[in-house]
Amino acid sequence: MPLRIVHVGLGGWGRDWATHVVPQVKEVEPVAWVDADKSTLAAAQKSLRLPVDRCYPTLAAAVEAVAADAVLITTQIGAHVPVAVEALEAGKHVLVEKPFAPSVAEARQAVEAAEARGLVLMVSQNYRFFPAPRAVADLIANGELGAVGAITVDFRRNVTHLPGRERHFALAHPLLVDMAIHHFDQMRLILGRDPRSMSCQTWNPPWSPFAGDATGTATVAFDGAAASWRGSWISPGEQTAWAGKWRVECAGGEIRWTSRGEFGDLSVDRVEVRPLDAPARTLKLPPVRPHGRAGALNAFATAVQSGKEPETSGRDNLKSLAMVEAAVASAATGRVVPLSAAES
Repeated sequence: MPLRIVHVGLGGWGRDWATHVVPQVKEVEPVAWVDADKSTLAAAQKSLRLPVDRCYPTLAAAVEAVAADAVLITTQIGAHVPVAVEALEAGKHVLVEKPFAPSVAEARQAVEAAEARGLVLMVSQNYRFFPAPRAVADLIANGELGAVGAITVDFRRNVTHLPGRERHFALAHPLLVDMAIHHFDQMRLILGRDPRSMSCQTWNPPWSPFAGDATGTATVAFDGAAASWRGSWISPGEQTAWAGKWRVECAGGEIRWTSRGEFGDLSVDRVEVRPLDAPARTLKLPPVRPHGRAGALNAFATAVQSGKEPETSGRDNLKSLAMVEAAVASAATGRVVPLSAAES
């Protein structure tokens, strides 16, 4: 039987989930929809043609009225942990949108609530569910090019005129919190290990409509390697794919890759391997179906059904969230921040 889910958070992004993501995953079945804002709930009922008797102003009302197994949370970030904890305390598994929480300390509350009840808590780190990063992670793991010494990541977008982005303009750290989390998490994925420290600088160019810094650089230190990241929400330069443009320097050559085109377009995913002693080649990428957010939702359903911890569990995601927290702290103080300090 499909996993019965209550969908909480029906703003623009939540409605996008309901329209383009949930219908792709046959392993789940939405049985109720929740939003605390009456006008938002009414708009969702109309645009999504939801049954009125399955729409509720609170999660408590929904779980009391319908039989459900899990809760999908697509609210704004400040509500992620409170809603997750409420769902877990009601005995429901949880899939929550990224970023997991405003802080590691808050996220840990949800992790502990899930572990105390033996429930699945997973974060939708959807950029992991694309062909290119999976292929690069496998390539590094099998050691074909030897040890990794350095990674460079460039992310350039100009979102100042994109509809729906206005809600990000008031964020204190719009680039680090909302976007860099993807790139930091992918560093952990492809290397298969966790970083030791973070150094970050951010700034806000004069033409920026953002209240917080929209441009930044970071150096992430791993054992035996370092990653150099540069990002911008307001770049006038050549736009990269959403996952950024990556170079991975290894003892025996270089890997160049990119991923996630517009609206999750798979055709952008590309991995080029450039050995020192052989011609460069472009990898034939294995399919990832479903991919993106649908891939995350499918993995969540599989984890619940199998009882196995998902790759992007709440517990594991604390490490990626700690990278963002450390970047924010470093940008504020100008100091190198040990990741152990960020996680404590």
